[in-house]
Amino acid sequence: MSPLLEQFLSEARDFLQGIGEKLMQLENAPDDVELMTELFRFVHTLKGNSGLFDFPEMTRVLHAGEDLMDAVRNGRVAYSQQLADRLLDAMDFVGMLCDEIEAEGSIGAAYAADSARLAESLRQLMASAEKAGAVSAIEEAATPLVLTAAAATAPLLAPKVELPLAEIPETARMAAYRSARAGNPLHWLSYSPAEECFFNGDDPFFQARQTPGVVWGGIVARAPWPPLAAMDAYRCLLDFRLLTTAPRAEIDEYYRYMPEQIKLLPVSPLALVLPQGDPNGGPVYEDLVVDALRNLRGGDVSAVARAARAMLELSNPDLWLSSALRWLLLLIECEPDNHPALAALIESLRSLQPVDWYLLEQSATPAVGAGTAAGATEAAAGTASPLAAEEAAALAAIVAAQRAILSLPLGAPWQLGRLRAAGAALAGCLRASGRGEAVHEVETATAQSLACGSAQPLSDWLAHHFAPAAESAAAANHPSASAVATAAARPVATASGGANTASDGDRESSSGRRADDAESDVKFGRRAEDAAAAGVKSVKVDQAKIDRLMNLIGEIVVAKNALPYLAGRAETVFGVRELAREIKAQYAVINRIAEEMQDGIMQIRMMPVSFVFQRFPRLVRDISRKLGKEVNLVLEGEDTEADKNIIEALGDPLVHIVRNSLDHGFELPELRRAAGKPPAGTLTIRATQESDRVVIEIVDDGKGIDPAVIKRKAYEKGLIDETALERISDQEAVNLVFAAGFSTAEVVSDLSGRGVGMDVVRTAIEKVNGAISLESQKGKGTRLRLSLPLSMAVTNVMIVESDAQIFGVPMDCVVETVRVPRADIRSIKKSLTTVLRGRIIPLKSTNALLGLAAPPLANAEDELAVLVVRLGDESVGLLVDDFRETVDIILKPMAGVLAGLPAYSGSALMGDGSVLMVLNIKGLF
Repeated sequence: MSPLLEQFLSEARDFLQGIGEKLMQLENAPDDVELMTELFRFVHTLKGNSGLFDFPEMTRVLHAGEDLMDAVRNGRVAYSQQLADRLLDAMDFVGMLCDEIEAEGSIGAAYAADSARLAESLRQLMASAEKAGAVSAIEEAATPLVLTAAAATAPLLAPKVELPLAEIPETARMAAYRSARAGNPLHWLSYSPAEECFFNGDDPFFQARQTPGVVWGGIVARAPWPPLAAMDAYRCLLDFRLLTTAPRAEIDEYYRYMPEQIKLLPVSPLALVLPQGDPNGGPVYEDLVVDALRNLRGGDVSAVARAARAMLELSNPDLWLSSALRWLLLLIECEPDNHPALAALIESLRSLQPVDWYLLEQSATPAVGAGTAAGATEAAAGTASPLAAEEAAALAAIVAAQRAILSLPLGAPWQLGRLRAAGAALAGCLRASGRGEAVHEVETATAQSLACGSAQPLSDWLAHHFAPAAESAAAANHPSASAVATAAARPVATASGGANTASDGDRESSSGRRADDAESDVKFGRRAEDAAAAGVKSVKVDQAKIDRLMNLIGEIVVAKNALPYLAGRAETVFGVRELAREIKAQYAVINRIAEEMQDGIMQIRMMPVSFVFQRFPRLVRDISRKLGKEVNLVLEGEDTEADKNIIEALGDPLVHIVRNSLDHGFELPELRRAAGKPPAGTLTIRATQESDRVVIEIVDDGKGIDPAVIKRKAYEKGLIDETALERISDQEAVNLVFAAGFSTAEVVSDLSGRGVGMDVVRTAIEKVNGAISLESQKGKGTRLRLSLPLSMAVTNVMIVESDAQIFGVPMDCVVETVRVPRADIRSIKKSLTTVLRGRIIPLKSTNALLGLAAPPLANAEDELAVLVVRLGDESVGLLVDDFRETVDIILKPMAGVLAGLPAYSGSALMGDGSVLMVLNIKGLF
């Protein structure tokens, strides 16, 4: 998992928690505009963040929630508790998707349908409320959703849905039947593209043709065709009907980005057995039917097949009879043990009417509470049905859900819609379980409840006809019961249709996932406490708490540094050498612990530079296109880590550098070709760690910097005089780009020309104790090198003594310490210099730089102590009186009036209680 995705998941959970809190607060203050605005901002930000990834299921739901909150915020929809419940369910779904991403790294396509239904439920709520008020919207939305849940949880008991299977040619239906009996699922797919799909870049005809596992396809007009003159060719008014043998998961993945445009229904293979042809003519003999049924009852299926073949040879192939015989032979070939189906098809030879396969299968469905399938069901399937117990449990779970709905209080007139919904669901359960004679009873009880405005009559009827204990036992094995009971507004899977059967391997649970995954499925109606048991892998800590830890470790460092001072006093002042030795031993232990603590806290503050680098691909792409240039971006070392403050300080300087490189550094493609270069330039941003510093290099292969142009521009702007113009070197000229107000752009644009870019970069880098260097070759390219400390919290300094005072010098500026004989020091143009390792090093008196009158002191051998420090690209020697030890300090910046002293970068408290002033090398000169 990438760091960016980890950051998104962490922020998403924070947003989800904030959204839940704001919704709870709004229930007590629904008119609070500030709360509503903040809630909208949370949803809006979370939606925008999800758009950075390929998570259409999440973005779709959040977009619908954002639209709904915008309607509430603008007064088009009234805020209500039901609206809050709907939004909470949507956010729970988003939280479940976050768990899926964390566990799997992506979101499965099976969630696309659930996402579309959730989004549609939110939009329907908004649309209905805007037209007729929120009350009617909730009432209208509640009824069908409960019924849909009933159908989804018991697919074989769903209402009969007529499908135009007779439109499919017989050969295609037979091929699909063979495929289904070979173990492949069979689905009827209705694809209704959006009318404006062409403007979205969609090709619905191509989309339909590429559907996985298509056996047959057809196109129908969504509405009667208008006259040719009035036809809008840019509106898609076509619906696509497809029969496919692809698994549900594969279809979900293919239509992942448009699940709201498809309806998918499982189809029984027997539903394809539809003989067709001319019903008139042909030899139909009663003794053929009688003999075939007798042989079937006797188990002699081969005799039935021989008789069918003989009859088929004598019949015209275009007759209905011939088609039925062909289907009979195919059934005998594929499922010879399905005697009820064979018998029904043989009986149809008498009437020349197709078999009602739905009625045949319904007659084999067990009643509520049946533990095993009846003998007819076993005969129909050829073996004992493994679905009987599941169907009984599903039906009992639906009844339990209606019981829970009826137990809810009725606080408003519109909530009577619950009673109608529950009554309709119970009536459907009676019909599905073969108890249709009792439907009028539940209808009467529903009418009584509606008349008196109470659920009691319907609840009494339910208690009398269905045992709660059986429902509880069934619901324990069927997770849909609690889901339907807790949220009638939650969208669930669509009802099964056709012959209302699906292959064992293709039955889907109401969440869009397979039934055998039910134990691992997380319901949309969960709340935050449901997911708490999963454990927390990371803790988000406020920056202030980490800063407090850094301050405490700083105090430990100061206290630790006091121990050597105490050991020295114990030995020199009091003469207790043994005590001094014990103090030093304890100091070693405390020093080790302090260093480990310091390193541990520093690791908490460390961040990879990828948090800065990830913004540049889009930046380079947009700016290069705007400038008409071709630039390839190469990012290296994105896992290099540095302190959080350093990483944050890198952002703006790097943006300035990249923008300048794109604007000034790269040539247009035609100019690069003329110079013998590839038309596309390469911009490389590389991060590495060198010792205790992080180094960022920005390298381009552009035109480089022309020192002559820099000199001329600097002279024109008054940055250098004629004398400097003559003697300035090319490298010094190149470094003039960091001067304030300097720019080589002829015209001020939104990218450059104001003369503040590189000056801002240098200031920002130096502010965090970093250094910047620039190298360029005309016609070849430019290299910028940023060197920054890994951390700004703890600073390692060398203590030097000058004029009986001590000062600290940051170790990242120190090159070396050396003692130079006075005789080796020369004066050149009133400046002291010496030669070290073949290089001339200028010498400066620290006392003189600080305004102290005392001259530097020499030792007994007449040698002066020289601290060689790095000043930009040059080295300078500081004359001091003596060198002391190096220590770790917590550098405190100067405050108040002292902040205006450029010679000091800050101060630190020493172990003996004294204050150490830390020198700013750049500010001394």
